[in-house]
Amino acid sequence: MNVFFAINNMYIDKFCVCLVSLLSNNKQMQTCIYVMINDLTEENKKKLEKIVHRFPGTSLNIVVPDMNKFEKLKLNIDYISIETYFRYLIADILPNSDKALYLDADLVVNGSLEDLWNTSLEGYYVGGVRDGYIEEKGYKKQIGLREDDLYVNAGVLLLNLAKIRQDGMVKKMFDATEELQDKITFQDQDIINIVLRGKIKELDSIYNFMVYNAKHERVKRKAAKIIHYNGRKKPWGQECRHKLKDIWGRYAKKTQKILNRPLKVGLIINEFFGGAGTAFGGFGMLARQYICRYIPNEDIKIDVLLGKNKKKWFEVQQYHEDDVDLYRLPKLKIFAQKWLKKQDYDIYLSIELVSNFILEQEPDRSKKLILWIQDPRPMSAWQNVIGTMQTIKDPCFFKAKIYKTVCNWSRAGRVRFISQGKCLESLAKELYKLPPDTPVKFLPNPIEINFDFKFDLKKKKKQVIFLGRLEAQKRAWLYCEIAKRMPEYDFYVLGGFFRFAEDNKRMLGTYMNGQVKNLHFVGHVDGAEKQKFLEESRVLVNTAIWEGIPISWLEVLSYGTAVVSAVERENLASKFGGCVGDILGDGFDGVDKFIPVIRELMENDELYAQKAEAAIEYVRHTHNIQRFVKDLREEIYEACA
Repeated sequence: MNVFFAINNMYIDKFCVCLVSLLSNNKQMQTCIYVMINDLTEENKKKLEKIVHRFPGTSLNIVVPDMNKFEKLKLNIDYISIETYFRYLIADILPNSDKALYLDADLVVNGSLEDLWNTSLEGYYVGGVRDGYIEEKGYKKQIGLREDDLYVNAGVLLLNLAKIRQDGMVKKMFDATEELQDKITFQDQDIINIVLRGKIKELDSIYNFMVYNAKHERVKRKAAKIIHYNGRKKPWGQECRHKLKDIWGRYAKKTQKILNRPLKVGLIINEFFGGAGTAFGGFGMLARQYICRYIPNEDIKIDVLLGKNKKKWFEVQQYHEDDVDLYRLPKLKIFAQKWLKKQDYDIYLSIELVSNFILEQEPDRSKKLILWIQDPRPMSAWQNVIGTMQTIKDPCFFKAKIYKTVCNWSRAGRVRFISQGKCLESLAKELYKLPPDTPVKFLPNPIEINFDFKFDLKKKKKQVIFLGRLEAQKRAWLYCEIAKRMPEYDFYVLGGFFRFAEDNKRMLGTYMNGQVKNLHFVGHVDGAEKQKFLEESRVLVNTAIWEGIPISWLEVLSYGTAVVSAVERENLASKFGGCVGDILGDGFDGVDKFIPVIRELMENDELYAQKAEAAIEYVRHTHNIQRFVKDLREEIYEACA
């Protein structure tokens, strides 16, 4: 949708309100904005760029007309400037386009313009809305029009650029303006109606709802898509007579918010990868090392909301990690509500959702949530998969109240779902009781990719790694059993105990006493030490009974380390390693399934190298930081628009 405006630098603040209203209500369309202006300052250009940046799918084009073309044209109305004639040039400015929409800057768009844009103009030069004031005034006869001729207001014009060019109407409008400028009152508007007479299509008044329409067409007030504050008295003044003047103020407030402060994102998460005493988990890593590290900029600020404080009833507990503010809210609901109202977050973002406390205390029912589906676990997963473990198991974390909150917010149109994998969508829809057609946008996990890494088979050692927390569902004891049965390879356990540490230490105790000579417990590793393991290891073994799409998989694949797993997600194990098939329960009876798959990747250099190189290419293309930053920022902008 090509949309043109003609303004001068003095009018930029009012135009910004118009622009925000247009883009807020037409997010579903790819919109090209053309601003015809002769004196735009750099400061005001940045204002326009900031607004357009908030609405993905929008482009901004600044057009500086040749002012020599207008030096002979006369102005008849004291509050209208020479820029009013710029609209004559639109057909020449877009020589390869057939259609454009022209809008005055003293209006707001209060609905979708898709139907207007798709209006056929075959046989017509322009489409416009009948000007009731002119009709009532009996003015048409003064400029040589018949009473039954259509006279439209030129503040909103749908232009058939192809026909205008074909019939040379640009030159005819300029010529007529010079010839008739002492006989007309309403300048270019009169000229457009005179020159294009008989070839003007009448549009519904909802697309140019002027002062006259608001007064005489009360039944259409709520349906008005374009509200035009024509005339001398404007809604930013004291004496505006337009019945819908308050709507301008609503968009003006939104515009000031866009221009004067960054978007505030409340990231709801219970882990921050060790920060503020939280766990070292995949969600926390995603929050700390990627979302909070790469997404904030001068236009986006992220606070981490760790849920409610279990001890402090009245106070907010604040932490500061990596230049990010983290908060635990007061336990008492009324104080949490007051704090959230003061913070006034533009959007909430959560990786899954482990607590509904913050959403339930948010006082503004218009606030929305971006829910990043990472590891949805419906009750069927707990009962039929995770629950089959017997010797040791983590408690069931199924929390119906949380999922009901998501369901209610979704039904109210307050949730935007994104996901790291298509295979997780059906699980999420089951968990949150969502309709099958609920849209879920693909947004892959980001990975810190070492683009300097060059795969070299000779530098890959025949060693195996386990990467993750030592908790029951990871079933690290199976990894240890595999190591015991494959003494020809070294096996390294990279990860530490956190939740239910004593239970898990008892389960793994027999393997940690050094009796399995090729099994090494390294503990939690990061930085250069972790990178060295990823660069040198040939295989990662995942023995978990349940997973989303582990970040650890993507990390190791970026170094050509093959993944062998019982759990399959997005066919990653099959394509870049091997999937051994479902192994339920404690899994001891499935250990032998891993051994031939691992051995083939260790001994078949050709097969391993092929999978390793394909894995590196896949991760670099799909999970790079640049794509992640672009996609998530756009999602935030779209959700807040």
